[in-house]
Amino acid sequence: MTDRVWNAPQQPRFGAGVAPLGGCRARPGEEEAVRFFRDAVITLATLALVVWLIAVARVRSGGLSADGQPGRIEQVVARNLVRLSIPASAKRMENPFRTDPEAWRTAAAHYEDHCAACHGPDGRAQTVLASAFYPKVSDLTQPVVQRLTDGELFYIIQNGVRWTGMPAWRLQHSEEDSWRLVTFVRKLPTLTEKDFDSLKHMSERAGAGHHHRGHEHPDRESASGSDDH
Repeated sequence: MTDRVWNAPQQPRFGAGVAPLGGCRARPGEEEAVRFFRDAVITLATLALVVWLIAVARVRSGGLSADGQPGRIEQVVARNLVRLSIPASAKRMENPFRTDPEAWRTAAAHYEDHCAACHGPDGRAQTVLASAFYPKVSDLTQPVVQRLTDGELFYIIQNGVRWTGMPAWRLQHSEEDSWRLVTFVRKLPTLTEKDFDSLKHMSERAGAGHHHRGHEHPDRESASGSDDH
């Protein structure tokens, strides 16, 4: 009796290589995967919390005001997001007026009426409105703009850029209008005072405004005269 009790097989202890309740013990590789997943979730949750706290602090300290200047990182990220949002097919589009050396002149009145208020008559964004936007209005003469393809410029003019104040003009202007504007934007870095003077005189001689899809711009003298009572 004593020998049978003494020699009875002992039950394995929990954690000694056999899982309780008939379960299967996780293999070493599976345990590492579980730990990695757990650590990744904790890390992402911590980062999300930190970003949220920073965002709250920025907003509460006036971070949504439009009188500041975006930081370098924000500018780079935003610029690349804009380029990523433009379809590849649009980037490859070619300007039908690219071989016409005088096409830019035909867009001068269009630019003056719709673009100069923000971008300035010379494209350098030195206007009251330009300084009040967040992000600031683009200087069209800078390499960061001039490096865009004709198709990218056309797409931006047609569709605008969300959260920047740049409107979409495709419902008001024809594609031809926008392509001509692209030629004008390309010309802006090399325009001289003599060029601007000639454009001004040409506009004064033309008198009547230009026509767009669904509306037209009467000459300023006629418009002001019709307002006199």
